[in-house]
This record gives sequence, C-alpha cells and structure tokens, in this order.
Amino acid sequence: MHDKLTSLEVPWHNITPGDHEIAQERRRRKQRNSGANFSLVSYRYKIKLYEKGRKMVKDKPWLEVDFEKALENGKFIHTIISKASRRALKNIEECGYWDVVKEGLNYIGLKNPAFLARSERSKYALAYMVAVKSKTGRYPSKEDVVRIFNISDTSYRRLRALVERLLA
Repeated sequence: MHDKLTSLEVPWHNITPGDHEIAQERRRRKQRNSGANFSLVSYRYKIKLYEKGRKMVKDKPWLEVDFEKALENGKFIHTIISKASRRALKNIEECGYWDVVKEGLNYIGLKNPAFLARSERSKYALAYMVAVKSKTGRYPSKEDVVRIFNISDTSYRRLRALVERLLA
C-alpha cells in the first residue's frame, strides 16, 4: 500500500523526545503571539465598524454617528442621531428641563408606551407638554416648545392632540 505514514498514523511509541520538545516550543510561541494577534483582530474589527458607520450616514448630512460609543459597544444602538435631535438635547440640558421631561416620560410609559415611539426630540417634547399640562392645567407656549425641542409648528399641533388623548 502506502510506504509513508501521515502524522496521524504514526504510533505514539515512535515519538522521540525531540518531537515532544518541538511541540512544546510551538505551543510557547503560539501563546506569546496570541496577544498580538488579538489586538490585530480587534483593530481590523474596529476599522470595519467605523467604515460601516460612515456608509450608514453617507449622503445624509443631517445625521451624526457617535463613533466613540459605537467602537466601545461594537454596535450602532443609540449611536446615530440627527443634528436637530442633538441640538434639542443641548437645549433641554441648558434650560434645565430634564426633570420635567422625565416625569412626562414616566407618565406616558405607564399610560400608553406606544406614544413614545417617535423621534428623540418629539418624544421629549411630548413628555414635557404632558408634564406641564398635568401640573398646571395649561399647555406650555408653542414658541418655547418649538424653540427648545427643535420641532416644527405642525409637529407641535400633532403633539398637542396626543397630549389631549393621553390626559383624557
């Protein structure tokens, strides 16, 4: 048949001590180099993730990617945001409305969570309007809501109709 045996066919008692030393040296080298290979794999993964994020917002100048968060998590969950929403978040922070917005979000979440399925700024504007209306009995001024939450007049009117439905 075949005169040559493969390494799997060599009987265990034919292995020499030199073969054992060679195998140990290979294992040591592999362990030493494993860290370098891992960092290279990680680097390549992060480059691919970065390129994927750039492609997602390419030709969409109204969107921004929080690459730091995406690279940290390895995913794009809550990392892509519109510039208008980022501006609204900044305005909410500057005006100190987060407590009122959180109250409104809690109320909507208990009453009907489906109303929270909208853009960040619309969701926060709705929550603010619900909280103010429930506390004072009056709607906040349209100009303030439009300016702070960076929404249109039409969006304000739609959100006001939702507030009426929620508080009814």
